[in-house]
Amino acid sequence: MVTFLSATNLADILGTSFATVQKWGEMGVYPYRKNEQGKEGFYMEDLTEIPSVRSMLETRWEEEAHATPLRDFTSVELFAGAGGLALGMHLAGFKHVLLNEMDEMACQTLRRNRPEWNVLEGDVHKVDFTPLRDKVDFLSGGFPCQAFSYAGKKGGLNDTRGTLFFELARAVNEIRPKVFLGENVKGLLSHDDGKTLEIIRSAIAELGYTLVEPRVLKAIMYKVPQKRERLILVAIRNDIAEQVAFRWPDPYKRVMTLRDAFYKGDLYSTDVPVSDGQAYPEKKKRVMAMVPEGGDWRDLPVEVQKEYMGGSFYLGGGKTGMARRLSLDEPSLTLTCAPAQKQTERCHPIETRPLTVREYARIQTFPDEWLFEGNLTAQYKQIGNAVPVNLSYAIGRSLIRLFNEIDAIHPEESKYEEANRIARGMVPPRLYEIDLFSVKQEYPNEIVLNSYAAEIKQETDLDVTKNLLVCLVKNDNVAKYNDRTARIYYTGKKFPSTVALNRLYYFMPYVKRKGVRDLYLIRLARVGTKHEVHPEADENDFRLVFEIEFVKQLFDDYKPMRLKIWETFTDTTLGEVMEM
Repeated sequence: MVTFLSATNLADILGTSFATVQKWGEMGVYPYRKNEQGKEGFYMEDLTEIPSVRSMLETRWEEEAHATPLRDFTSVELFAGAGGLALGMHLAGFKHVLLNEMDEMACQTLRRNRPEWNVLEGDVHKVDFTPLRDKVDFLSGGFPCQAFSYAGKKGGLNDTRGTLFFELARAVNEIRPKVFLGENVKGLLSHDDGKTLEIIRSAIAELGYTLVEPRVLKAIMYKVPQKRERLILVAIRNDIAEQVAFRWPDPYKRVMTLRDAFYKGDLYSTDVPVSDGQAYPEKKKRVMAMVPEGGDWRDLPVEVQKEYMGGSFYLGGGKTGMARRLSLDEPSLTLTCAPAQKQTERCHPIETRPLTVREYARIQTFPDEWLFEGNLTAQYKQIGNAVPVNLSYAIGRSLIRLFNEIDAIHPEESKYEEANRIARGMVPPRLYEIDLFSVKQEYPNEIVLNSYAAEIKQETDLDVTKNLLVCLVKNDNVAKYNDRTARIYYTGKKFPSTVALNRLYYFMPYVKRKGVRDLYLIRLARVGTKHEVHPEADENDFRLVFEIEFVKQLFDDYKPMRLKIWETFTDTTLGEVMEM
């Protein structure tokens, strides 16, 4: 797949100016070409020496999408707003036990879309988090950046008093999560010549956490059609930090544009729904109608510029947000809390009007079914203040991988210890999903090779004491089991990890509304994909795969039996099935 980057997109990815990138093209630093639409720019394949572009070409985005939590990792979120960060973390696999937000309309939005979430409306200063101490894995919050005190000699918690970061720090101190995340504007890096960030670093250390080196993530790198940048702080509790490593998410393979946001394609399965939106006064509409797609005030006649801009016309600076019309083939500029502010105009690319609520929401990658409460002003504000959902989702997947690693290192908190206690009869079984992404990395070829299977020469060699797995066969796969030519069985996306793969020997397909009849051997267990059986399926759709071989028809006709686990499989022995 050859991917085209406009000069503007490349400049945004690199954090440099459009003029600089354009000069590179004109001087032949990188091949400057025209795409099929006649637009000048670059092909990513010509830019492999640029690390950020190479990371997009070599991305593991699709593989990372299959990272699933080994258990229910619980979370608390402060300053939740309308749910952009919370929804992304939820999609990644976190289970929210508490969300705190002060804005009434934002709380109503959260409750409307996720009635099962525990939304605590009110001032964070009045919330006591101590009942959650040592009961929550993860805490997050996009704290507003206020003025900090510099009275202290070394910084730390005392110098954050009176700010909302202090309330985030207080929640961390009272809950003691394994990991916490803070999200803020890029400007925090340089706020007050970097003193603010240094105070935050000191406060995090004082709390007993190790801060991963902060990073500014560009939303356009993470399947978001918007030039938005957010500073992300990830901190790991000191007793864990030296044993694990947080890995930032890989970028998406290309830059999403407003065309992706508004029309059916890779980002959404339908065109953007019709919705309410602000309207321009007639006088302003006549001015905006003169601005071409992707243009701004500089494209207006000089006399119109002077009348429209007033005193701003004579001030310095580019003022490129004024009379700005977006472009379908570029990402949106960063959304603000209103689409028709004079200094930060966000006019529709081909219609002379501000962006609608649903267009705003799509640019922030909210799903169309996520509805916003309140009047138009409140809805725009909620969306404009949100973290893009896809950016949050990408970060969340990286955090899930981190928590899976933490659980593997701390067996007293992991599925492995739970399995040991189950085996000793100490607690009832609790099922967790296998993180197939992690298993694939650990066992690239096979999880277990069944040496016992190779010893079987005839039916008399069957051992009734050996473990047997009974699994549901879906209708689209049943033909191969009817004629006994099946060589592969792939599990569903969610398969419990309490099944001991190195103890499985036999396999019986369960045919819906019939039961079981035929016996197979499991020769190999490995991570594969659904694509192996269905070529049209995603090549990165990881599944647990059993390589199987038909042995015999165990019963004259199908025997009904009850699948016990998630109603899709049963882990038993050959003898128990034969006694049915």
